Amino acid sequence: MKKLSYSIIALLLSAGIVCFAVKFTAGQTADAEAPKVENVEKKSPVGKLVSTDKNPLLLVKLPQDVANQRINHMAYVCYFNKEHRIPNCVIYELSATEVAQCDAPGAERRKNYKFLADPKCPDSPDWYEYRGSGYDRGHMVPANDMKWDKTAMKECFYMTNMCPQLHALNDGCWRQLEMAVHRWAKRDKRLIVAAGPVLKNKMKCIGTDKNISVPGAFFKVIYAPNQGRAIGFIFNNEKIRGSYTKHVVSVDYIERMTGLDFFSAVDDKLERQMEANADIEMWTSTNKK
Repeated sequence: MKKLSYSIIALLLSAGIVCFAVKFTAGQTADAEAPKVENVEKKSPVGKLVSTDKNPLLLVKLPQDVANQRINHMAYVCYFNKEHRIPNCVIYELSATEVAQCDAPGAERRKNYKFLADPKCPDSPDWYEYRGSGYDRGHMVPANDMKWDKTAMKECFYMTNMCPQLHALNDGCWRQLEMAVHRWAKRDKRLIVAAGPVLKNKMKCIGTDKNISVPGAFFKVIYAPNQGRAIGFIFNNEKIRGSYTKHVVSVDYIERMTGLDFFSAVDDKLERQMEANADIEMWTSTNKK
């Protein structure tokens, strides 16, 4: 009888150990696999993994004698010139994920946002200073690329992101190029986009105190990191007939005109090669990889 009791006890103990081991092992497996379920991108707005102040591709080098305040916003960096009261340059990263969010039915709507003075910049113009000037408040970072987030959308309406643009340009070739960049970001998965005015010493001025400079021309620079190619565009601040593709230049040309230095974080050999290129066919081909 004792032997039978001992056997039953031993059997029960063995079963308990097995159950505990299975439970413990299952717990270990669940813990080990948990990081695979975790999606790091969900912690950042639409996959923004690098903040604007830490992304080396958003660094633009300016001549030492140019007035400049770097302003880090959530989705773009503004290099603001307090003497001209317009940006020297703005630069941002646009991903295919963000483009999808911008184009989705629930995207932010432009009509819900207003032009505002930039709270980070004491020299920012206010919205009313362009009133009656004959010029649009021309976005350098386009609102259409910022519709993926409320904060991004609000900050792209700050006046530090604006330049006086003739409506014929703003709603013409400039807009055509903005829409093309939007498509290219979807195709190429990721773009770095810079835009701004071509500044000169003597320019026409508008504003309450006539201290907001009106540029004679504007540039846009686009870099596709995954494909290792870049291209530039120059537009005079006037009514332009025809396509944006007629205004292609190399990034080198824009750097010479403006004194700005883009993409210094890129390998020197690749930087020299891609910044010398002005082949629009490398961008307009729909199946270009």
